[in-house]
Parts: sequence; C-alpha cells; structure tokens
Amino acid sequence: MDLSPVSSNCHMPPEKEFTMPQRALVALLALTAFTLAPAATTAAADRPNVVWIVSEDNSIHYLNHFFDGGAKTPHIESLAAHGLTFNNAFSNAPVCSVARTTLATACYGPRIGTQFHRRYALAPMPKGLKMFPAYLRDAGYFTTNNSKKDYNAVEGQGVWDASSRTASWRNRPRKDQPFFHMQSHAQSHEGSLHFNRGVFESERTKTDPDSIQLADYHPDTPLFRYTHARYLDRMLDIDAIVGRTIEQLRQDGVLEDTFVFYFGDHGGVLPRSKGYIYESGLHVPLVVRVPENFRHLVPSADGTRLNGFVSFIDFGPTVLHLAGIKVPPQVDGKPFLGKAVSTATINARDEAFGYADRFDEKYDFIRSIRKGKYQYVRNYQPYLPDGLNNNYRYKNLAFAQWREMYHAGKLSGAAKQFFDPKPNEMLFDCDADPHQVNNLAGKPEHAAVLADLRQRLQEIVKEMPDLSFYPESYLAEHAMSNPVAFGQNHKSEIAALVDIADLALLPFKKARPGILAALNSEDPMRRYWGSMVCTAFGEDASEMTEDAKRLLNDPSLIVRVRAAEFLGRIGAINPQTTLTEVVNTTKNSVEATEALNSVVWFKDFFNDRYPVKRSDFQPVSNGADVDDRLNYINGVPYPPKQKRSKNQKKRAENSQKK
Repeated sequence: MDLSPVSSNCHMPPEKEFTMPQRALVALLALTAFTLAPAATTAAADRPNVVWIVSEDNSIHYLNHFFDGGAKTPHIESLAAHGLTFNNAFSNAPVCSVARTTLATACYGPRIGTQFHRRYALAPMPKGLKMFPAYLRDAGYFTTNNSKKDYNAVEGQGVWDASSRTASWRNRPRKDQPFFHMQSHAQSHEGSLHFNRGVFESERTKTDPDSIQLADYHPDTPLFRYTHARYLDRMLDIDAIVGRTIEQLRQDGVLEDTFVFYFGDHGGVLPRSKGYIYESGLHVPLVVRVPENFRHLVPSADGTRLNGFVSFIDFGPTVLHLAGIKVPPQVDGKPFLGKAVSTATINARDEAFGYADRFDEKYDFIRSIRKGKYQYVRNYQPYLPDGLNNNYRYKNLAFAQWREMYHAGKLSGAAKQFFDPKPNEMLFDCDADPHQVNNLAGKPEHAAVLADLRQRLQEIVKEMPDLSFYPESYLAEHAMSNPVAFGQNHKSEIAALVDIADLALLPFKKARPGILAALNSEDPMRRYWGSMVCTAFGEDASEMTEDAKRLLNDPSLIVRVRAAEFLGRIGAINPQTTLTEVVNTTKNSVEATEALNSVVWFKDFFNDRYPVKRSDFQPVSNGADVDDRLNYINGVPYPPKQKRSKNQKKRAENSQKK
C-alpha cells in the first residue's frame, strides 16, 4: 500500500514482503496514518491561503466584464466563472497612498489621520491596532508583499515576513504553511499614459482608437481616443498577469486551497478619474476566485454576481474572517465573505463612503456617499474647480490638451464642467448616468433622496469624527502624535464646524446670522469655516466684505488665506498680496502649500486678473509641496530638470511609485 500521498514521512515496504500478522499490523498502521497524518499535513488546508492581485489605477470602466466598451479580459473572467463578481466594490479614496492605507488598516483615513496623499507626516496606528496582515502572521500565516506599500501610517513590526520585488508565497519555509500574498502591478499605473507626442504620432495601439466609447465628459479628439485605447491595452497586460499567477498557484498545487482576489487599487486613470471622487475614481473591479476546498466559506461560487456594496475598509476584515481570525474592534470595516455571511447579507449592504483631500500639491475637500444607485457628493470647497493644476496629472498629454481647449474657449457642456466651479452638492443616478454629468441635486423630484443622503453624510462625518474639518497645517502641528485621540477629544468641536460648513447649503439670508457669528468668533477654526462659507456663496455674501477684510490681519495665517479667497473671488481685493505674504512668512510648509493652492487658483481661473511671478515668493519654509507649486508658477516642467534639492528628489521618487 503506497501511503505517500497521505504523508511523505510514511514509507513502507511492499505488502508482499509481510506475513499475515505483519499485514494486519501494516493495515492498522495504514489506518492510523490515514486518520492521523492529515491533521498534521492538512493543518494549512484547514485555513485557506489568500492572494491579492492588485492592478494600479483602474476603475470598472476599462474592463468589459464590468462596463460596456472595456477590454475583454478572459483570465479575469475565468476567475469570475469560478467564484464571485462584486458589481459594487469601492476604494474609499481615489488615490494610491490613501487607498492602500485604508486597505492595510481597515480604517477610514479621515478618522485616523491618513487622508492626505503624499503624507507630510506618518500617522501612528490607532492604539492597540496593527495592520491586518500582522494578525495573519501572528496566527501562523506566511505574509508577503510584492512590493508596493505607500502607507500614510506607521507600519509597525511584524506585518510582513517579506516585502520586496522577490517576495512570494513560494519562499515560505514550510509548504504546509498557509499564506497571504499581495502583489501589485504597475503596468496599468497612471505613469503608463505619460507618453510623449512622438509616441502618440508613431506607436499604434492594439485597441482601435476609432472603436473607443469615450466618457461623456471627455472631448472627442484623436489624442483622447488614442490615450483611452492605449489604456485598454494595459488592461490586456494585467489580464495576462492574472493568468500567469493562477498558473503558478496551479503548478504549486495550492490553487484549490487559495482565495484569489483581483481588484484595482482605486479608479483611474484617464482625466477626471484618479484623484477625483466620482465613480471613475472610486468604483473598482473586484473578482474573487473561490477554491474548491473552501467553497463552504462563501454563499455561492459559480459565476455569481453580487450587488452588495463593499469597500476597502472591508477587505482586511474579510481576509481575517476567512482565516478564522477575530476581527479587531478598532477597525471600521466588516467581512463580506466567510462563515455566517450569506448572499442576502452581502446584498443588503448598500452604502459606501468616499473621501478626497489633498493630492500631492492640489488641495480640495470632498466627501461622498454612494447608496443604492445614487451618489451624493458634498463639495466643501466648491469654488475650486476639478481642473486646478496638479503637476503629476498634467503630465498626461490628454489632460494638457483638455486644459488648452478650455482656455481657448473650445469646450461646452459636460466637457467644460471639469474647469468650472463645483456646486455645493451633487447627486447622480449612477445607473442612468454612469459618467456622472447630470447633477440632480436641484431637481424637485429628487429632493427627498438629496435630503436623506445629505443627512446621512452629516452623521458620518460627525460620528467619525472627520479630522479634515481642521486644515492640514493645523493637524500637522496639533494632532499627528495621536490623530484618533485628537478627534475624540475634539468631537463636539468638529460637529460644530460641520454645522458651520453646512450653512453653505442654506439660502444666504437664512445662513447669514450663523456666518456672521463664525466670522466674529474667538475660535480661529470657526473664523476659518465662516470665511470658506462666504467664498462658497461668492457674490451673495458680498455684504460680509468688511467682516472678511478684518480677517486679513487675523492672528491665524490660514484664516487670512480663507478671507483672501473670499475677497478675491468677489473682486474686493487682489488676494495675491495676502497669499504671497503668508507664503513668505509662515514657518509651516504645509500652510505655505495651502496658500499656494489658492495662489494658483487665482492665477489660472480669473482671466489674468491676479497674475503672480516666481520672483514674488521668497518662502522661509521649503518643505511639503512648496517647490512643486513654485516651479509650476515659474513654468518649470515637472519634474524639474535642473539640479534638485533633497526634498525635490524624494518627491520625484515618490511620484514614480504612485
């Protein structure tokens, strides 16, 4: 009897060499080996392996499995045929570092201080919490990452057994050890579309540009069609990678013990996707291949499509739950696969929260909630257009062409919206309007939906509480030693700031008393928000001009910035005088970057009314993104070609990792 399939440590001579009593003993030993050996050799099989295949920067819009007009991806579709497709999977943020930190921590970024892209300061993990792979490792899993991290939080000890370009489950010390492996693939990264005009003119794409179904907001130009086609080619590359990974697992004999997740790390990557809170920036493809040996852990696994909502806060808890590990109570996410998770339970989930703050040097403050077919978007700085310059975005030739067409007056309708001020609120029917160009917020027939989602978002940001109701410069100085504790200690104050911010949603006459009280408050953060609400109202708030002018000498420099924004928007002053003074005097480089965001807004979107020159600026602080903004003002290409400071070199290296 050959028992080697049961245990490689059990070697017995052929049965014919034994006498009858010996054969009885052999049979007993064989039965013992058969019943006991699996407990040792299949201990790993009692716990599934998990592999994450992550493609960078792509939303559902580029895969035909999810969206008409996307690339056909047979390997990804094969995963789905052996498992589950999640029709409504969302990154909580539309950019790498924030999204990946959300994945690693299972926590909302604005609650734990990790919401700003290209962190100026790493946030500590919430007290008592570790990044989720550490819990797998503690439970005996071999954890590997190949190899992008990009965390905005301090990683801590014991998260990965290996994290490098050679890290693999194949390197685990014992073949019976369960593993978690995360592998990121940059073939689909934004940088893949940073080609030059020579490439556009000479290199053909596999995908026919004439066949492209452009987004409703993109101008129909040969460059946009070529860019879109080139990106669909990248999806073919990703699909091939998925196929190779599955084959490796099959060759290793572990495929049917391994859950394989394929997903994008956030949306993207054509203009108005990565870095923007629309579906194009948040709605990611997610397919999970279910192994034969662990089908009992999922409600179905035969190509089922699930409509329930899942987001990045849920991914880590799901892996822990599949592995039979208790989910830490400090996280915000909940498992969507594993024991006691039914199809009905999954499909009952109908809500996803999104956040967008700073992207490199470009500031904005936006929150969203997707509930059912509707997405509600709250623009807390509605006066800032989506198209405000971001150096890395505008390396894309299509981005640059879009802006050139805007300044030349060649855009109208949906294509022009990107460069216009935004409304305070937006409401989109994502089924009827998948590219989100028709704002329903002002439609009487949608008033009830608008009110419901507005209230829900208010509840979320207050309960969290959302730290971004303080400017990043303030958080950098006061909160980053323990952002969670800071938020809890200031929860009532944050709720009050939310209420001031939401005065912008009222008719001005009704909002006027609250705005006036905020502008004259002893609390600088109330003055800060009172000023921003005035800017949101624009000319409607012109009677607040004198109150705002007093704030140009406010003890808080960031309050001066917000007052100058309002007064500049209504033409009461030249705001660049105040903004330049703040840049040149603040010792807080984050505050200088915040002020420069406004400088560029006035420079680029007010018909040359408020010009500035690089020579106007002699900042005393050159950290954060000060250099990048000043280089843009000076017309220096990004990244600059001249000799760079250590800070600039570090920024360029980080950009290549995005």
